[in-house]
Formats: sequence, structure tokens, C-alpha cells
Amino acid sequence: MLVTGLPGAGRTTVAAATAVAAARAGRRTLLLATDGTRDVDTVLGVSSGGPGSGPDGAAASGGSGSSSGDSASSAGGGAVEVAPGLDVRRVAGRAEFEREFLSVQGRLGAALSVVGVEPLDPEEITVVPGAGDVLALRVLARAVREGAYDLIVVDLPAVERAVPTLALPEGLMRYLDRLLPVERQAARALRPVLAAVVGVPMPEDWVYDTARRVNDELDALRAIVDAPTTTVRLVLRPGVVALAGARRAASALALYGHRVEDVILNGVSPADSADPAVVARSEVARETVDALCALFPRVPLAQIPLLAAEPLGTAELGDVAGHFGPVGAAGIVADGSAVERDGERLILSLALPGTDRDDLDLLRRGDELVVTVGPYRRLLRLPSALRRCTIEGAGLRDGMLRVRFVPDPAVWMRSSP
Repeated sequence: MLVTGLPGAGRTTVAAATAVAAARAGRRTLLLATDGTRDVDTVLGVSSGGPGSGPDGAAASGGSGSSSGDSASSAGGGAVEVAPGLDVRRVAGRAEFEREFLSVQGRLGAALSVVGVEPLDPEEITVVPGAGDVLALRVLARAVREGAYDLIVVDLPAVERAVPTLALPEGLMRYLDRLLPVERQAARALRPVLAAVVGVPMPEDWVYDTARRVNDELDALRAIVDAPTTTVRLVLRPGVVALAGARRAASALALYGHRVEDVILNGVSPADSADPAVVARSEVARETVDALCALFPRVPLAQIPLLAAEPLGTAELGDVAGHFGPVGAAGIVADGSAVERDGERLILSLALPGTDRDDLDLLRRGDELVVTVGPYRRLLRLPSALRRCTIEGAGLRDGMLRVRFVPDPAVWMRSSP
């Protein structure tokens, strides 16, 4: 379960409440906090690790545990049990990045010495912007491989950061597929010649082995993100500005095929108040609900009332979870894409709810369709039949993009590669 939403909507609170409810229902649950902060500790009212945290940002066995004195769970591989059946693991982006950087630098030691480059000391390493989000996916993959949990709840950053992060495995796989095979073959063939002529040590087999390992890791990450059992819980606030953000979120998630399981509207004011200001906010919430139902017509919408104080601790979070359903109860998935025949034409349909026509751009590039929605871009490999067609036109209506293809007589009868 991937929990994301708009900034300030209460994503961490909803993620923690989701995990607490699942654990109480008897599911062995991991709450993975990806932002590297202690916000999840504050919400749960526990400590999931201190400065002596392990590689995943949680205290190692024997470190600080939960408020009830629980030690780190050995099955969790660095996670800390904070309640019966519930582990928490905080991702320490800096520690993850430092470990990977030093590993690569150590392997490049000889080559760096030849060109006169001094290796960096650990205290000189700074995290590249965005690297923490990518490394969080690797921590998620390790947790999935461990197989110790029935459910993993991931507290993701806001949608504008979460969507590009989730798209990275697919994008990098594409780049590796296009670039590495040719470069790898050329490097292997030329390595002995270059080493003899230039006198510079050439990359050893570990370079190519690393490339294969990276490719395998990306493939595993992509499989997790694309799995039918991986769904999104979208957290929003009432309001006109929030609704505009919800439309962008719906469009971005649909573009990459993410399945929205439910939408949580957090902070809904009561309608029966004697305070005119509260009643006005309630009316705004009602209008937001109506718009969200139109935007997500087949997705359950849950409402969390505006609370007098922030819910803190597992007891209060359990009460919050009572306002929405358990994970997996809805079974709603994204419409995705489909191909259908219309006479001599073939129609490629792609659900893009909330997309504005002015933000949409299409480009045919070889066997791929490049779809750009605002700041997001995805390259879709066309099915075999559509590769032998040309684009006649396209239209966006009611959140559905339809691209019309007609057979290309020059290639239609040829077999597709």
C-alpha cells in the first residue's frame, strides 16, 4: 500500500493509521517511512531508532525500541516493533547513499589513482537531490524479499515527488536496455587492445557484473510497483486549490498505471454546526466530495472529520482508521490502456482522469508513443498491431484519451520484429 497525496493533507497520519489497523486485524505489518524524518515516530508516539540506526535508518537490535520496551525485530532486518504485529523502518537516505557511493568508489580505486583523483572521505559525501527517494525503493524491495510481512505500508512524499520516484525503475530500465548491450560488447572486445596501447587499466568484469545487478534490481523494483497487489491510498484536504491538485494527482497516477484503491478526504468540517464559518467550510467539503466522486467514479471515498487535536499514538490512530476501509477491501484498479477495433481503424484508449487538454502532448517515436501530461512523460511501447499503423488522430474526452491508428500499407502485412 503506497500512501501519498497533497502537501499537508495528513499522509503520514493516514499511513500510520492504516498500518495500526492492519496490525490489529492480525496482519504482520511494516510501516516504511521514506522521508528520513522522525515524523512517523511523533505520530505513533514511539521511537523507531536513534543516531545509532542501522543501514535502513532504524535502530539495530539492542538499540532504542518502542515506548513499551520492545527491541528491534530480527525478522524485520533493521525494523523496530512498535506495537504487536507492527514494525516501523525509517529510511536514512544519507546513510544508504554513503554506503553505495563508498562501495563504487572502492571498486574504482585503481582507475581513480591513474587519473589523479583523490577518493572522498565519508564525511565529504553529500546526498544527490532525489537520491533518497530512489534508495527508499531499494529498501522497499529488500523488505519484500524478506517475506516477513503480510502488508507493507509505504509513507511516500507528496504526489509531485512520489510519481517520478515510482517511474524511475521503468525509465532506467529503458535506458539500460538501449545503451548497455552495445557498450558492454564494445568494451569487452576493446579492453585488451586499449590496455596494451594506452597503458591504462580497463574496467574489470565487476563493471559488467554491476550493470547486470543494477538491471536485475530495477526489474525487481518495477515488478513491485506494477504488481496487481500494489495500490495507492490518496490523501487530500477539502478546498478549491486542493481539488486542482487532486486532478493533477489523478492524471499523473493514471499515466503511469498506478491503481488507486481509495481516496481519503481529511479534515471535513461538520454540517450541523452553529458557527457560520464552520458551515461554510462544510459546504466547501461537500463540493469537494462531489467533484472527487466525478473524478474517481469507481473509487471509494472516505471522509475523516476535522478533529479537535492531531491524533497521536496507536489508540487515536486506530480511531482514525475507523473512518476508512481496510487495505484490499475495495479491489478497485486503474482503467489502464486498451486496444479496440473500429472498422478499419484501431483505437488505443488510455484513461487520464483530470487531464487538461492544454497539458497533453502526444508524439510517435518509432515503436513507442510518447505521452506528456504537464511535467510528466511516459513512453509506451505500442502493441504489435499498432506498430504497423500510422496515427490518424487523437482526442481527449471525459478523462479518456483515444488515439486512432490506421494500417500502413507499406508494412501492415509484414511480421513484427
